[in-house]
Amino acid sequence: MPDVTGLGRARPVSKPKPESPRSPAPPQDRSAERRLRRGRVEVDARIDLHGMTQDAARTALGHFLHGARSRGFRCVLVITGKGKALSRLRSEGESATGVLKRLLPDWLAEAELRHLVTGFAPAHRRHGGDGAFYVTIRAL
Repeated sequence: MPDVTGLGRARPVSKPKPESPRSPAPPQDRSAERRLRRGRVEVDARIDLHGMTQDAARTALGHFLHGARSRGFRCVLVITGKGKALSRLRSEGESATGVLKRLLPDWLAEAELRHLVTGFAPAHRRHGGDGAFYVTIRAL
């Protein structure tokens, strides 16, 4: 029987997909991606989080990224360090990464920092290699 009231059936509202807990990938521009991989990117500023506690490093990162964006920086270097691998883990062949290195992607995905960052990528050897990341800042 046709719907004479004009109201029709209610359609279920689709829920938005939850965002990934990780920050977006490096720039989609192939030339920019190639420059990143080769370490030929101009780093506007850098922060070294070595020796900081998780809370201190997270706070410092937030202040640093807010300041970098307000200054108009586009690419910054965040040095987390490689972390200390326990000798037991090394002997078993397992890889152990530093706490700050492991937490950086989660911090960049948090609501407070997500709007500042367009992506991040591991740094080239000349900029710290496994212990550092390039973070690209969203333009104002």
